[in-house]
This record gives sequence, C-alpha cells and structure tokens, in this order.
Amino acid sequence: MKEQIRLDGLLFSNDAQVLGVMNDILNRFAIRTEVCTEIGPALEAVTHRRLDALVVDWNGVKDPTRIVRGARNSSPNCNSTIVAMVDSESETHALLCGANFMIYKPVDLDHAIRCMRAAYGTMLQERRRVARISVDCHVTVRIAVLGTVEARVSDLSVGGLALQCATPMQIGCEVSLAFTLPGTNSLIRIAGRVVNSTASGRAGIRYSFVPDDDLCVLENWLATELAKLENAEMPTHQANVAVGDEDDDDTDVIGPLSNLNNVARPSIQCKS
Repeated sequence: MKEQIRLDGLLFSNDAQVLGVMNDILNRFAIRTEVCTEIGPALEAVTHRRLDALVVDWNGVKDPTRIVRGARNSSPNCNSTIVAMVDSESETHALLCGANFMIYKPVDLDHAIRCMRAAYGTMLQERRRVARISVDCHVTVRIAVLGTVEARVSDLSVGGLALQCATPMQIGCEVSLAFTLPGTNSLIRIAGRVVNSTASGRAGIRYSFVPDDDLCVLENWLATELAKLENAEMPTHQANVAVGDEDDDDTDVIGPLSNLNNVARPSIQCKS
C-alpha cells in the first residue's frame, strides 16, 4: 500500500466562503493548515516556518502581495507552492507576484479540488527536493548557560532540524539534545547552534556534531521516509469529484501561463 504524506500549509483569507471551501479541500488532501486573517501572523509564518502550500485570497485580505513576496524572499518558502484565489482583475497581479496556481472566485468546490490535485504534485516534488521530513516528537534541549527547556522537533534533515519551544531561543546559542526517531527505538544525539528564531518559540538548529553511528541511523531513516514520498499518493477520500467531468471541453485547468511574464515556475488557472 502506498503512503499518504501529510503536508503543511497556510490559508490567508477572511472571506467566509473561501475559508469554508478551502478548509474542506485542504483537509481532503491531508494538508495540515494554519488559518491567518491578519497580515502579522501570516508574515511570521511565511518568513520562519516551512510550508508546502500557501493559499492567498487576493481579494479577501489586506496586502496579499506582501505575503507572497515574503514567502518568495524567505529561505524556508522560496520554492513553496502558492495558490492564489483571484478574480479577473487580480489574476495577472497574482501571477506576476509569484503564484503558481490560481483558483477563480466565487469558488466552486469541484473545480477547486481539481486545481489542488494539480498543485499537490508540485508540493510532493518540492518535499523530495529539500529532503526534510515533518515529525512531531518531544525533546529536552540543553542550552549553554541557560539550562534545559522542553520542546518538540517539528522537522528533520541530515543537516538540521526545527524546534518549537515555549519561549524564544537566542540566535547563535549552543544546544544539545537527544530524541528517539519516530517509529523506531533509535536514540539520536545532536549538538548544534541556533541559526534562526522567532518570537513564537520556533527555532532552526544547524548540527555541529552528530556521533557517526547516530548520523548513519539518521541518514538511513531519512532515506526510508523520502522513499515513501517517491511512492506517495493523494489521500483517497479527496477523489470524490465527478470523474465524468474530467474530459469536458471546458476544463478548468489551463496552463502554463508563462507567456504573461518571465516567471519560469508553472502557473495554472482553475476557473469555475
């Protein structure tokens, strides 16, 4: 049986219709989504958290351009898949700002699902490329001079990890931690340095030392998890769209739209 991968997303809108439809769709695709209605929390998320999907309502929030550009200029999300909710007046602007897919308002559920199906493939490709795996495991972190804090590891790679702590960590401080890899009895011991930190307590750790045996176990575990991505399929319960519509002449997925600008990344319209 193929694995179903859980992705992470952010939905930026305060339009009740958009929130209702898109929350349903994102849940069907097993995309764990944070909803932001204000620009401050949204900017914090796209700047510091790694997101597989960013859904931005171009007409239902203030300054959507700032959110998309913030994502594109951030290290974690420069290549994240961005879906813009647009109308005929905002579609070109959204495309020029860096949106990859566009869903037209008012949102039709079936057509939006078909657009998200196309976007889902690009999300998986990016997950494979960055080789970083989402996890959720408890860890006690020892911080030089300050002592210990309780935290959770939210993602792992061969060179670093992300922590969520109750209080912010200072950039540059040395840390050490040990945790058990999910689904195993393998204890991984790591020493590292905080390379980024947010006011909400999220911190990025770059490894400075991992024992050889632990590093070998970690690399093998990551390889196994990434192999699941190679065989990943969309969550089956999202496929409740009328299959008979797939061959209609008025298909809702049109692309690429690279003739409108010089953006190399694919951009697909999904019209209702």
